[in-house]
Amino acid sequence: MSYRYLLGDSGTETDRLRRQAKLWDPVSYALFDRLKIRPGMKVLEIGPGAGSLHRELRRRLRGPLDAVERSPVFAPRLPRGGRLWNCNLLDADLPTAHYDLIFCRWVFLFLPDPGAHLKKLVAALKPGGRLAIQDYHRETLAMVPPAEGWADFLAADRAFFASQGGDVSIGGRLPDYFRAARLDVLQVNPTVKTGHPGSETWRWLSDYFLGALPRYARLRPFTHAKAARLRRHWLAAARDPYALLIAPTVIDVVGTKPKRSRSEPGGH
Repeated sequence: MSYRYLLGDSGTETDRLRRQAKLWDPVSYALFDRLKIRPGMKVLEIGPGAGSLHRELRRRLRGPLDAVERSPVFAPRLPRGGRLWNCNLLDADLPTAHYDLIFCRWVFLFLPDPGAHLKKLVAALKPGGRLAIQDYHRETLAMVPPAEGWADFLAADRAFFASQGGDVSIGGRLPDYFRAARLDVLQVNPTVKTGHPGSETWRWLSDYFLGALPRYARLRPFTHAKAARLRRHWLAAARDPYALLIAPTVIDVVGTKPKRSRSEPGGH
């Protein structure tokens, strides 16, 4: 199943990911606390990218951590120790019924056919093992006061990720996907960040979306003229201390693989 990682792995994108990690890694740490990650667990991370959470997971495990990272730029930079698959997830020869925990953040929004990818991960979980995914529910993205053409901008954002088969709001649909993959849902926890001009949230959202406007402008119903108007509005709003950006919601979805098959006696 071929698809292209839309945001790439350039030096500019790596720098953006590092700034993003400073804002969002504490949310992932809170998830790790709830998951009670401890030394000796067998853990797999999908798409560690620049590696900030990979290093934190290794610190908590005090030992090896496996990973699937398709980028030829990011993969060699990950700390040594644990098995690394430098390929697409569906091509990785993952062990069967092996992991206590599989984790990924901001991966599934890029993936075509999330059901097939979940099936792959569920097969790699031990009975009783858990799958934890953090991803976007993009519909909460908003600017206050509202900008003209915002709905067309949001449509372009959805179309950009859909161009490779992804779903920019996959986070809100993951519980249903988990159930279809025969996982029992344990947690669904949302985090919404907001910020006025000058805040870390405002800088994070401006950093990405102002950079993405030229690409989005090619996706109807958005246009280059609408993108230019939105840029002017955005930059003007940055001078208004009462302007507000409401970020896309990030949803933590955690499921567990039943210890007994539903088809076995005593299963559910």
